[in-house]
Amino acid sequence: MDTPRAQDINELPPMNFITFVNDLVTTAQLYMEGVHNPETDEVVVSLPLVKRIIDSLELLEEKTKGNLVAPEANFLANSLYELRMGYVRLVNSAQEAAAEEAPADDEQKEKAEEEE
Repeated sequence: MDTPRAQDINELPPMNFITFVNDLVTTAQLYMEGVHNPETDEVVVSLPLVKRIIDSLELLEEKTKGNLVAPEANFLANSLYELRMGYVRLVNSAQEAAAEEAPADDEQKEKAEEEE
């Protein structure tokens, strides 16, 4: 893995409200898509971390209400909407996958009971 250079830091955009929110949104999106864990060589999707970031952005929205300029408020609101929708899709997908696996588990249990 490459080590960061001093020049890389100078290439980062200046820190402002939108950049700050965007950093949080990007982190949440990474955890929704999956982050590679080098120790286990697995891709980890972390819904609790995504939910935590959404909760943090909701808190930020509440505490900054009336203090943001329109582009900042719109960016925050739109970002929250997109993250919430992505989170709901992932939760629903996980529930559907669990529901599909459950009947297969029940069938295996029934077969095992019949064999006894």
